[in-house]
Amino acid sequence: MATIPARGLHQIAFAALAALSLSLATAAETDPLDDDSLWDPPRPEGNQGTLNFLTEPPENRVHHHHNQITLAASSLDDGWVMLRQCHSDIDSVRRAQILYNGDTIRDIEIESQSNIEETWVEGASVQLRQVQPDAELCVNARSRMLQVLDDGEYLLENGPFMRRFLDGYFPMRVTVAVSWGDLGLALAASEPRAQPGFEVTESPHGVILETTFEGRLKTALRLVNGEGS
Repeated sequence: MATIPARGLHQIAFAALAALSLSLATAAETDPLDDDSLWDPPRPEGNQGTLNFLTEPPENRVHHHHNQITLAASSLDDGWVMLRQCHSDIDSVRRAQILYNGDTIRDIEIESQSNIEETWVEGASVQLRQVQPDAELCVNARSRMLQVLDDGEYLLENGPFMRRFLDGYFPMRVTVAVSWGDLGLALAASEPRAQPGFEVTESPHGVILETTFEGRLKTALRLVNGEGS
């Protein structure tokens, strides 16, 4: 993740899915809306990056990072999947950008947005300007995130997810819903494993991870052919 490059910059980072990050930063000092009373970034306190699953919801609503990942038959050969990614309850800041790994992302498009004055795709990123309270954003893309292993299994890794401001990490909600339809796959293992505060829901057609946490979260799903699981 990028470090804070200069005094006066707010940065909150959300990282996931092929080295994605969402960096929220104040605009330059010449910005006519350069008034801290207009914006509400989190305060510089919180944990220092240790992963802590929350078994009770936070008092206030927190940023929700929702990923829908759809595997096709071709994904089992080339690793490319369809990604729909939505952010809600984004912190109110002047400028933000969602950064993707340019080597593993294609066909980025903004599906919808609300309470954000301006959004646009710029290279391997989505740019946001003047993020207001209750902001929401949904993005579609193709991502090469499925690894085809030598033993015939598959690995789907995401992260690190984080909501960071200065040196503190703050609560964040993450949902990862993976659908493989009728491809005959099954979940062999997840990391982290299911535990209080980290739910893993399986079905014959996919798996859903759901958690609210503080710190840095990486996830990994090992998938196998259902007939051999």
